[in-house]
Amino acid sequence: MTLRENTSATPAQAVVIMGVSGSGKTETSLGVARTLGFRHIEADHFHSPENVARMKAGTPLTDADRVEWLNLLRLEMQKAVNDGVGFVLSCSALKRSYRDRLRDAVPGLRFAHLSLSYETALQRVGSRPGHYMPTSLVQSQFATLESPEGEPGVLCVDATDPSPVVVEKICAWMYAPIPDSEMAALIGLSSKMPDAPTTRNEPPLTQGPIYSNRTARRFDQLTDGMMAILMSFMVVAVFANVVMRYAFGTGWAGAEELSRLAFVWLVFVGVASSMRRGELMSFSMIRDKFPRLARRLIDSVSWLLVAGASALSAWGGWNQVQFGWQNESPVMGYPLALAMVPVLVSMVALAVLALVQLVGVWRANPIPAALANVTAD
Repeated sequence: MTLRENTSATPAQAVVIMGVSGSGKTETSLGVARTLGFRHIEADHFHSPENVARMKAGTPLTDADRVEWLNLLRLEMQKAVNDGVGFVLSCSALKRSYRDRLRDAVPGLRFAHLSLSYETALQRVGSRPGHYMPTSLVQSQFATLESPEGEPGVLCVDATDPSPVVVEKICAWMYAPIPDSEMAALIGLSSKMPDAPTTRNEPPLTQGPIYSNRTARRFDQLTDGMMAILMSFMVVAVFANVVMRYAFGTGWAGAEELSRLAFVWLVFVGVASSMRRGELMSFSMIRDKFPRLARRLIDSVSWLLVAGASALSAWGGWNQVQFGWQNESPVMGYPLALAMVPVLVSMVALAVLALVQLVGVWRANPIPAALANVTAD
């Protein structure tokens, strides 16, 4: 006898089974759909071929990549509503903005969050054959996850429980009525949600920021400001020189030389800023297959190598700065040392950041490497 046969109550008609990859969303959502007699919607089937190719290559999707995907899911949910049938959507929905966008399409939409540990998720994904989600992107799921606890119409379930138990808990919850205050909050989301995401699209990260505090914010403000000034100067100098040359038959001889100098500064300031934010390239697929202690040792060696290489580069930069003070550029006459100052400063910053990250590897609760602010479903 099924749960539905044991009660005369009418279940809620729409639910999203959410969670990180490996939490059992597909199996659970299929079980809930069969038990309740609802339509099953698998979010993975609505990704574009381009998005699937990115995830196969281990590249996290950005918010911009997900806009069309979320729109397709909204249309599919609304189609079920228009057909007069309940539905169960299997979707990671790790960000609050994603969940609110889905709620906007179907007011009263419920979410069942399947929670589990990073180690368990990594083990499950690693042993799952034939799926395009690589283990290297599992870490991005946990970095991106914004807990839905406290949001209206949300149930949190331990994903490590046996599948029949998880399905039974969710189905029983679907039959339980939503309190009036909670339903009002759910419906109230519709009037607050715009048609497009309002959150800023952050660039995809390959690992977590090395540190995040007031110093980090000031560092980012400094580097971002310098890069904006340098880029603006390059654009204005080159554009003005082109206009002067072709429109007036003249030009500024120093435009190209100063633009090259600004470009050198821009590159090395950007390198230091990107390393702090975790935006540099990272390869962790093989590293992720080792146990935690081995991963810490591998990370420690990696950061020691980065610190050592950066220190050697800084030493070379210092020697070039000393040499450059005695030589001048051929056009503008500025000391060539100015072209090597950003190399010196950037490499010193990279060495310090690498040592900070090395210390972080051995903290009590280290953040796994290769974190990203986007997810794959």
